[in-house]
Amino acid sequence: MRWLLFIIPFCLMCCQPVLAEDGVDYLSLATMLIKDGNYPRAEKTLAKIESPEDDQLAVIDSLWGMVLLNKKKYAQALEKFQKALKQGLNEPELYLYQAESLLRLNRLPEASESLKKFPVEQKQKLPFFLVQSEIFWSMGKKAQAWEQINQAMELGLSQSVLVKKKFYYLIEEGLYQSAQSLAFKQLNNPNNFNDVLAMASTLRQKGQLDVALPLLQALLTQRPGKELVALAIAQCYLAKGETYSAALVLEESTKHNSSLGYEAGELLRQVGKSYRARFLNLSNTDPQKQLKQKLVLYLEDDDYHSLKFMIPQLRKHQLLEDQEIRYAVAYSLYRTGDLAKSESYLQSIDQDGLFEKSIELKKEIGECRKEKWACSDTI
Repeated sequence: MRWLLFIIPFCLMCCQPVLAEDGVDYLSLATMLIKDGNYPRAEKTLAKIESPEDDQLAVIDSLWGMVLLNKKKYAQALEKFQKALKQGLNEPELYLYQAESLLRLNRLPEASESLKKFPVEQKQKLPFFLVQSEIFWSMGKKAQAWEQINQAMELGLSQSVLVKKKFYYLIEEGLYQSAQSLAFKQLNNPNNFNDVLAMASTLRQKGQLDVALPLLQALLTQRPGKELVALAIAQCYLAKGETYSAALVLEESTKHNSSLGYEAGELLRQVGKSYRARFLNLSNTDPQKQLKQKLVLYLEDDDYHSLKFMIPQLRKHQLLEDQEIRYAVAYSLYRTGDLAKSESYLQSIDQDGLFEKSIELKKEIGECRKEKWACSDTI
């Protein structure tokens, strides 16, 4: 929750520290953990508070409310905030948390009433505008919701948060081109890179591939070789059925980021550019991935002799434990005429689907031994 820190100062001041038997002030510790956003530890710490003083009960309830709100347990959070208020912790910020809980429970009129109790001087702060805007939006008062965001922007409040809110409102309305235009405006500030990437990814996930692509390409121009961007562009092209375009993007990005070589090689292999895939395979720093990809490339090119010489490397990296790879090696040995070794690799294959294929290959090996002319095209 972006606005939960407002409650921290009064929580620290309203109670005297009370130390537990082990000398730890768990109430103060839980308060600081919430301030740091460490809700899981705060929850565990609150659970350790035993026999609190009467003047601590309301504060403890308010802290539990924030933990539960963060966990999206809105009904339980609301109960805690209401309990804290009834016990006399009449801090105005609690009305904001109560409104947030009511909003998430779709109790919109009550959420709106709770916000009215928020002090006027606090209504110029970002959390108020965000909650008020969401209440209006959920009530179908979309023009008023939009106006809340505009007012907050005019006051110079967090532009990043407000732009994202506008963006998601546009997405919800299906105004994808307008959402794209809003995202493009953020590209002028390099600090907005991750925000724009998230916006482009949202458009892609919504199936707006042609709207997302220009944004992603602009981001890649800013940071060539950025892995997440290159992969997102490739995913767009793949979704459009343009595998070669996806491969080209990743291949180009390997000039700046060699870690994309495997993915680029896989796509190039799929479109029949095996010679370029082999070149990229050389720069792969993951030996298992490199060897698996190389094996597939050799198989597709019927280069069984080259595959045969990979066996020591496959053994070194424990890849021969993979039965599909064992079968591929056995088949390559058969195709190069090394029948005894081929048969030895088939012995331990019992995987469904491969077992039947290994039986057939054993039969062919037997035929080759009886009638060598029957394997003249193989050996």
